[in-house]
Formats: sequence, C-alpha cells, structure tokens
Amino acid sequence: MELTVIGCGDAFASGGRFNSCYLLDTSHGRLMIDCGATSPHALKRAGVRISAVDAILISHCHGDHFGGLPSLVLDRMFIDRTEKPMEIFGPPGIESRFESLMESVYPGILGARKPFEIIFRDLHPGFTIEWRGLLVEAFEVDHFSGSPSLALSICDGDKQFSFSGDSGFCGGVIAAGRGADLYLVECSTYSTRVDMHLDYQRLAAKFSSIGAKRYLLTHMGDEMLAAVDRIDPRICMAAADGLKVTI
Repeated sequence: MELTVIGCGDAFASGGRFNSCYLLDTSHGRLMIDCGATSPHALKRAGVRISAVDAILISHCHGDHFGGLPSLVLDRMFIDRTEKPMEIFGPPGIESRFESLMESVYPGILGARKPFEIIFRDLHPGFTIEWRGLLVEAFEVDHFSGSPSLALSICDGDKQFSFSGDSGFCGGVIAAGRGADLYLVECSTYSTRVDMHLDYQRLAAKFSSIGAKRYLLTHMGDEMLAAVDRIDPRICMAAADGLKVTI
C-alpha cells in the first residue's frame, strides 16, 4: 500500500494546508479517504483525475472532511464524463447527508442526467466490510458530527493502514490503530486539551497501548505545527500536503 497526502489541514487551513483528503493505493484499487471542501482544488493541483479513484471513504460529515463531494460529482458529470460508478462509503446515513449537501449548494443537480451511478454504503461502527478483497473496519470515535464519527482500519493482505478521523481521546482511537503498520492520526494541538480533538502529549503517552508501528500526525493546528520538531522521530512523522508514504 502507498498513502498520498492530498490535504492534511484542519478546518481552519492552519499552515496553508488543504482540508482532509488522502489517497490509499492498494493491490485491489485506489481509495480516497475523506474529501474536505478544498479537496477538488488539491486533487487538480496533484494531477489526480477523479475517475481514477475507485471508492471514497468518509470518516465523518463535517465540511472539512466531506464538503468537497459536490464538486467531485460535477466534475464527473461535466468534465470527466466517464461511466464508472462513484462509490461513496461513510457513516450510517451518508446518502441522506450527501443529498442534503448537494441540494444546498447545487439545487436540483442530483435530478439531472449523469453517465454514472452513485453507490452508497454505510460503515457501521463495530463491523467489518469487504471491498474487492480489502477489509474495512469502522470504529466510533468521540467527535460530534450529526451521525457517528468514525475511525477506520483497512487491511490489504498482511498490511494494515488505520485512520483516526477526528476525535477526542477515546477507546475507538486506540482500537482503530492497534497493530497498524501506519496510523494516520489527528493531532490538533501539542498540549492544549480539547474535548473533540487529540493533543500530542496525551497521544504520545498512549503509543505503547495503541501499538502501531508508525504514526503519521495530521490535522495539525498552529500550536502543533509550531511544536512539530518536538515529536518522537523514532515512530512519528508529520504529514504534509503532497507527502507519499509506503506502508
């Protein structure tokens, strides 16, 4: 597996970074993980064609994690024009949340003729689904978004990639990253404690409990970006837009 960071910023674009968006290339296909509001711009800058993505996984329904979906649909309808289905997986109710978003920003567009089908699949916390031979497991985490917010674990043979989504410190954060070859984990602050997000000091104290082999810190705010030289380089890396990591 190979991870490409398209965007690793927070909701405030701290450090001038794009919203959450990652490409995970596996032996079974290419996944996009999250699609924040700035992701269409970031994908174009990276030279990524939307139809080259086989499925989109959404961790939770906040604008900086799924707000770019309407622009992807329009690109597929009017620019790309391929017939390949658009698969969107997300928290329970993802289809209705998507439809509400689309109607808010482009009224009536979902009723327009398009050359492709949009296929939705709910990711239920505590359950594992199979997609083209990959195993995708969802874990509920502590981050209010109007529907369950998820951490995800994706297994491709003997390799495991995990993503915390956004969350305060909770059991789901530990369970999702347990044994991962790479754990992409949000780290919004260095020491300031926030109920709905993680700070580096609390996270680092739990590295041994989580047991991931490597941690890739993402969703960093200004405080964390200013302290990035204080992370443990033996097992930690700081994400940056455009970074590629082989898992």
